[in-house]
Formats: sequence, C-alpha cells, structure tokens
Amino acid sequence: MIISKQNSGRLVASLIFLTPIIVLFASSAMFYSGYSPQGTVNKGTLLDEPIELGELKLDVVSGPLKEEFPGKWSIVQFVSGDCTEKCWETLYSSRQINIRLAKNSDRVVRYLINVGTNNLSNKSIERISEEYPLLNTGIIDSDLVPLSVTKKLQDSPYILFDPLGNGILIYDSTLPSGELLEDIKKVLQNSKIG
Repeated sequence: MIISKQNSGRLVASLIFLTPIIVLFASSAMFYSGYSPQGTVNKGTLLDEPIELGELKLDVVSGPLKEEFPGKWSIVQFVSGDCTEKCWETLYSSRQINIRLAKNSDRVVRYLINVGTNNLSNKSIERISEEYPLLNTGIIDSDLVPLSVTKKLQDSPYILFDPLGNGILIYDSTLPSGELLEDIKKVLQNSKIG
C-alpha cells in the first residue's frame, strides 16, 4: 500500500496533535488509579507534616528566627545537653556548607538549639563564640513541645526550615554533609523567598 505525500503529512500532523492528548489521558488514568512514583530527588527525609516554628516555642538569642519573619532558609541543629564530638562535627559540616554556598551564603542561617534547658558548658560556649561566631543559639522548652516533635528533634542533627518557618527536611547523622548542600542548592535555586 502506497501512502501519498498528502496523506503522509496528515498522518504526521495527526500524531503530533494527538500526542499531548494521549499523554494527558494516560497521566490522568495513572493518577486516579492510585499510582504515584516511588522515591524523591532530595537527600534528606521529607517530613510528612512540617514542623512549625510556632509550635516549638523557641527562645533564641539572635538571628532571623528572633528578628524577622518570614526570615531565611535555616539549618537548625538540635542537641540535648552539652555539645559532644558528633555535635562539633556537624557544626563544622554546616559551616562548610554555608561557605560552599558562596554568593548564596547570606540566604542561609545556622542555629544550634538545645532541647530542654541550656546545658552547654562554659567551655562549649567559648568555643562556639571563637570558632563559629555566625552561629545562632537558642533553647526549646521540651515540656511545651509535643512528644512526637521532640522525638524527631532528638533523632536528627539537622532540620532544614524554609523562610516561612516550616521544617521540611530532616537529616540524620549518617548522611554526608554534601547531601544537605545539594538539597540546599536546589531549594535556593527554585525558591523566590528567603
């Protein structure tokens, strides 16, 4: 069977016209049948329900969480008691992340938040002021925070908060700091706020 040039052109035009319609119907059918893709591109764990700064009852000494709202993207590290060796490692990593952000470093702030009372020793406070002068500190009264949130805070060294005060990504200590850096670069690239 020979297809004329005119019919060939109509066939190609029909295929071009029908392709978006076919894709639309197929994606709608997949959505309504309950299919959803597995996995994400972010390295941290996306929180099912964001942690809101308002419910944390933060008492911070300085920084955007005290002075402005909405503020900036915030890397918040939580600690119970004094800063241990792991705490110092994650503080160093978060500082390196901030340095590696280069021109975008002013869009991100870092916090060290004590869960419960401020149990940082004088030695730790001196070391923080010498080695990490841009680090903001604060306290969360654990009695005022829901138990489910307190558990999340103690299980992780970092939570990434957006400029509107929502903790959206949580990172555990097994992830290398480069993973957090990649996520922050993505959110800064796609964010119009903060």
